[in-house]
Amino acid sequence: MNKNRTWLAFANRKRCRHADAIHALGFISWRMGRARFAVDDVVYLFMSDERCVRFKLVVTAENCKREDQAFWVEKAPDDITYKLELLEEYDGTMLSEQELCKHGFKGGRSLEIPSCNNKPLTEYITSIL
Repeated sequence: MNKNRTWLAFANRKRCRHADAIHALGFISWRMGRARFAVDDVVYLFMSDERCVRFKLVVTAENCKREDQAFWVEKAPDDITYKLELLEEYDGTMLSEQELCKHGFKGGRSLEIPSCNNKPLTEYITSIL
């Protein structure tokens, strides 16, 4: 399995208050399945409500019970998850959707499944965060 990949994932504010969970817990739980993260992978989190990348997280564990239920807007799924711990939070404008589009960000349905295949985009994000 590929190790130490860099991913872009989409945090949907209508489903879960990811930022609040990160601030309170220092991590979020992320459903295993569609995303094929590995321990030590880096995940940048694109926030649906702010339209920017705000958090840099690292996958620290897999096959975990969900621990962020209190931050879900809808009923939290009872699924097996990855644990993504906070590395850094970004509070500038260089990772806005408008800026990301200049570096290959597609938006739309491409956000539904975490991606690690857009090297120019993840390299740009890494250069900022």
